[in-house]
Amino acid sequence: MEQVKFTVWATPQPQGSMKGFVLPGKNGARARAILTSDNSKLKPYRGDLTREAMDALRAKGIQEPMAAKHVPVRLEMKFYLAKPDSCPKKRMFPVVKPDLSKLIRASEDALTGILYADDAQVVSYGDTGKFYGSPERVEVTLTVIDGMDLF
Repeated sequence: MEQVKFTVWATPQPQGSMKGFVLPGKNGARARAILTSDNSKLKPYRGDLTREAMDALRAKGIQEPMAAKHVPVRLEMKFYLAKPDSCPKKRMFPVVKPDLSKLIRASEDALTGILYADDAQVVSYGDTGKFYGSPERVEVTLTVIDGMDLF
């Protein structure tokens, strides 16, 4: 069973909504659509995630992507967020934004082409969740699934 683990020492960022607008064409040129993310911290976060994934693969001597197209993988991600001082002491988990699904989506997209050819190859999320912890980070484990290794 092929596996890679790494930690990204960065504040996890959610995949936000996209905003779009149209720039009119000048001098007979066609109008063009522009899409932007509403989260300005997303691009640097994705860059950090991509770099750490590439470094982890290089350290193991694994070529990119680790899992070829159509090979199933299990992706585990633990997102650690800082607990605000205003948070009740009895609250054990971050039951506020960002949503876990948006954290997964942003991270999964950043790893496409590095750990796997297409994010459709992720067939299981294993032990994935969001927690309070310091320093803020994301712990990633990718396992290539052979036969019945899934469960």
